[in-house]
Order: sequence, then structure tokens, then C-alpha cells
Amino acid sequence: MAVDPAQRGPAPFLPPTNGVHAGAFAPLLDAKGAAELLNVPASWVLSEARANRIPHVRLGRYVRFDAAELQTWWLTRCRGPWRSLGRAAEAGRAANALDPRSERVA
Repeated sequence: MAVDPAQRGPAPFLPPTNGVHAGAFAPLLDAKGAAELLNVPASWVLSEARANRIPHVRLGRYVRFDAAELQTWWLTRCRGPWRSLGRAAEAGRAANALDPRSERVA
């Protein structure tokens, strides 16, 4: 038995995805999960987030972390002469090119 589309009512609301498919991203991490990813104490993660030194998302009183953003962040922090080549340097350059907050001096 087919239902006339006009009788179904309004279509359900679907939030815009801005080109990202639902389910194409990992769930956000809490401080404990971010600490395990970075191999540091959870108190350090929260302190750095409070000081806006690591990427985080504030959801009311909760602080959450995106694993992919944290990985990009720590890859850009690698130092030393042997880091000027290879994956870490490439990831750092790519992250800086995509980051609208990074300032470039011509």
C-alpha cells in the first residue's frame, strides 16, 4: 500500500553536514582518552586545554578532544634537525597550510 507523499507530513529535519557524511568521524574523546592517546596525565590535558594550548571542544562544562586534531597537533610539535624531512614535517606543513589561524609572513 503506497502512501501519498503529500499525506506523510513534513520531512524530518536533517542538520547540514558541510560535506561530511554522518558517521564519517570518530567520537570525541574525554580528557582520559586524550591523555591515553598522548601518553600524558589527564590533569595535564585539562590544564593545556584550559590555557588554549591544545585543540579541544568545549560543550558546556565538558571538554572533549578530537583524536585526529590531537594527532595533527603533536605531529606539528616535533622538533629536531631530523624532523625537517619525512612524515612529521609533511604533516606539519599540511596542517599549517589548512589552519586559517596560522599567520604567514611574505
